[in-house]
Amino acid sequence: MVPERKYIQFFLALTFLLLPIAHLKTVVLGIPLYSVEMPVGASFLIYIYGCTKNIFSPLKSLKKQRMLFLSIGLFCVGVVTSFFFNPFSLTGLGMIKTWFLVPILFVWLWIETKPEEKDRERMLLLWFLSICGVAFSSLGYFVQGNMTFDGRLSAWYASPNYLAFFLAPGVLLASYFFSHFFSREDRYKKYMTLGGAFLLLFVLFQTHSYTAWISVFLSWLFFLFLERKNTSLFQRMQKLFLLVCILLSFFLLESGSEKWQSLVHLQERSSIASRIMIWDVAIQAIKEHPFWGIGIGRFQEVYLAYQSQFPLYLEWAVPQPHNLFLALWLETGIIGLISFLFLIIFWAKNHFLLRKKTEDKSIKKRSALFLAFLTSFLLIGFFDTPFFKTDLAFFFWMMIGLGLIQERDENVC
Repeated sequence: MVPERKYIQFFLALTFLLLPIAHLKTVVLGIPLYSVEMPVGASFLIYIYGCTKNIFSPLKSLKKQRMLFLSIGLFCVGVVTSFFFNPFSLTGLGMIKTWFLVPILFVWLWIETKPEEKDRERMLLLWFLSICGVAFSSLGYFVQGNMTFDGRLSAWYASPNYLAFFLAPGVLLASYFFSHFFSREDRYKKYMTLGGAFLLLFVLFQTHSYTAWISVFLSWLFFLFLERKNTSLFQRMQKLFLLVCILLSFFLLESGSEKWQSLVHLQERSSIASRIMIWDVAIQAIKEHPFWGIGIGRFQEVYLAYQSQFPLYLEWAVPQPHNLFLALWLETGIIGLISFLFLIIFWAKNHFLLRKKTEDKSIKKRSALFLAFLTSFLLIGFFDTPFFKTDLAFFFWMMIGLGLIQERDENVC
């Protein structure tokens, strides 16, 4: 591998390790730069230098995956048009950079380095270690009793839900790596992976995020279903029994909590009642702005402006409408929403085709992992917004990028 490719991969790998502190930023020439954006910027400079030496071939990459890049391009068109057809905002411009421009650049640079099998595994391992690092650090908050007013663990995140969304992919990665290690030499890695899984589950429980719990359970179940041909019936039953026991344990331990009681008794101030009210406001906003939406980062402003049309709000600080699809429609317009749906459908279809086409078990397993990632992302998206936040936006685009290179190498794009 030429040095430029190695350097780019090094900085892209650094991005994974910086995800826990993605919220930290500095200002350069008046432009705020988040910690995860800096390695991508360094990679881009190396890439430009490599292009001058004819190391990279952008047009060839575009041609080989034109349909997926077309959907990403249309998604960006929806973002930009929604921004310009609504009141101008420097904050919104910064959000476009952080949630779309830089992460998509990450995807592009990753594809251009033509990563090998070991490079892809290394990225997934760094992602897993990054998530485990957050879980371990969150234990300090738990031990010190540093919890929210309602007894939920949020660590340094804005809410317990955001901590839970960050941890969710880690459970799938733990399952993926656990089945990797079979030899005697790898036994200690197997135990470490198992320990990481229990750590993640413990911290995930302390967030008391029902959306994250259910999404992890169902996406984990889906991952095991896709992997059913590689395991015996007895092993599948064991794993299913373990999954059910974990989920039931979570809800049995939670059954006495105030949050659980308000939910099951459908109290008027329960989280689901609050979400229904927020969805009603979002739908009303879509009816009045069906094509261009309201623009990036403007939901809080619009939400408060609609208050006179609804009963007294149960929540006032609502930066997003607690639904991924409503949020995409509002913030990227109908063009952005349709192109986003096309992107994930086409991407998922390619991975199903890849699993059917290839005989390579490692490729099958990795594609199953990517499909489980997408399942978890979409399940969370029905009740929350796992995208419009720096680390979560990078999570999504990293998932897309890691999957794209595998699809391209196996010629299913």
